[in-house]
Amino acid sequence: MKKWVILGFLALLFTACAGAGSRDSKISEIGRSERFVAYDNGTVKDLSTGLMWAGMDNGGPISWRKAKTYCRNYRGGGYDDWRMPTDEELKAIYNPRIINPYPVSEGCKGVCHITRFIHLSCCPVWSWDGITEVETFFHFDYGSKDWRDQSLATNHPRALPVRDDR
Repeated sequence: MKKWVILGFLALLFTACAGAGSRDSKISEIGRSERFVAYDNGTVKDLSTGLMWAGMDNGGPISWRKAKTYCRNYRGGGYDDWRMPTDEELKAIYNPRIINPYPVSEGCKGVCHITRFIHLSCCPVWSWDGITEVETFFHFDYGSKDWRDQSLATNHPRALPVRDDR
């Protein structure tokens, strides 16, 4: 009798554990390229780096400090461990061969060279150097970074959250 109770308990425990992370089992793929997978929860997985990106930026000009807070407080896809990307992470998803039809906001010109699954309302995206609190932004229109005062939101930089999903 004890053996059957223990086996029943283990089966119940296994079933409960198998359901853990069910958030991911409900996510559906809505697009795919060689490198990126877009999901219906508003996230985009970079298969080459293991990073997960928000499917869109914050939607308007923002200061560096507010962008950092925006990224930290972002809850896209049900995750709570988003952060501001580094210069190198942004540089890694820049691709001059891709012509994304965005940006779509006033004051932004040109095209963004980034996967069609990530929608930028303007091509500059705030970043940090990965070590210190040095503020930079990366231009997805011509593929370089620039330095700006943290309080400025000129040149229309945006916030694009990223998280480690390895």
